[in-house]
Amino acid sequence: MKEGTIGALRILHDFSKAISSTLDVDMVVETILEKTSAMMGTDKVLLLLLDGEDNTLYVRGSAGFSEGELRATRFYNVGSFDHCIVYKGSVITLKEILPRGYYRRIAAIMPVLDGMVFAPLETGGRARGLLGIEAARRRLSKVELEILCSIASQSAVGIENGKLYRKLHDAFLHTAEALAEAITSRDPYTGGHTRRVVEYSQKLSSSLGLSPEEEEDLKLAAILHDVGKIGIDDAILRKGGLLSEREEALMRMHPEIGARILGFVEEMHGVIPGVLYHHERFDGTGYPEGLKGDEIPLQAKIIAVADAYDALTTERPYKKALDRDEAIEEVRRSCGSHFDPSIAGPFCELMKEESPVGKD
Repeated sequence: MKEGTIGALRILHDFSKAISSTLDVDMVVETILEKTSAMMGTDKVLLLLLDGEDNTLYVRGSAGFSEGELRATRFYNVGSFDHCIVYKGSVITLKEILPRGYYRRIAAIMPVLDGMVFAPLETGGRARGLLGIEAARRRLSKVELEILCSIASQSAVGIENGKLYRKLHDAFLHTAEALAEAITSRDPYTGGHTRRVVEYSQKLSSSLGLSPEEEEDLKLAAILHDVGKIGIDDAILRKGGLLSEREEALMRMHPEIGARILGFVEEMHGVIPGVLYHHERFDGTGYPEGLKGDEIPLQAKIIAVADAYDALTTERPYKKALDRDEAIEEVRRSCGSHFDPSIAGPFCELMKEESPVGKD
């Protein structure tokens, strides 16, 4: 086996590992651009995806282009293309698949396209897009063409897997949201509560610099923070006045019920802390375990302030809703007792700046 072939196999193996390490489409695209540039020895890389509904190619990602070089982001009336034909000695150019007059006009404002070659992104026998590199200064060898075609093929799989994961993930979130709303709708006084707690939590998490993974877990925990109320009697949930001591004790069981339900699903373990501990208080007087200060998980601290703020601004038979400024002041007064000041402080600043979330 020739050394060039061995090197190509190593390169492709490394590339495959890189794009299979994540299912986030944006990260997959970023990896494709970065690795293609390094592996093909080119500064400019262009990733175009095919929109089959109107037969257009649109720019999904690019690297190495200066401002103004990519003046168009969509290419129309795209002709059919498939298979990376190495024996031709070249791959695809946009000139081959765009109408002649249209391509001349595009190339006139984007001359960089004349120096680019593209390999098709294919999965399941269908063209999904094109991966292009600048190759005007040299002729690509057969090994380089093979590498480019293989990169494009693996890129297509990575992007499609990411899209499929996103669809499944979104469907799961929508199902969780529907479940949460079905539960909270049993209480006629808290319509839209879950949605608002999620929005408040997400705003706060962005300002606190949480990682994408932490933000995902927080969002799901906020959606499901009251899922344990499925085990609480309707007579308690729908009661129009203050709860008795016994009813309050039963209501306080909902975080543990929720955590127990989620415990049956392995993928939910990352959101259990927010569900179980969102009624803990910074001074240790909360429930279910009386955790104090830093013993309380960050996820739960964020949901706690979002949950409480929404309760303060929601009308109930036994209390009037506070306006935004009044609720902010109430949260401030509870810093150090109910809430962690490092969480509640930034939350109050955000609420002062943001428009109020609408009530249903």
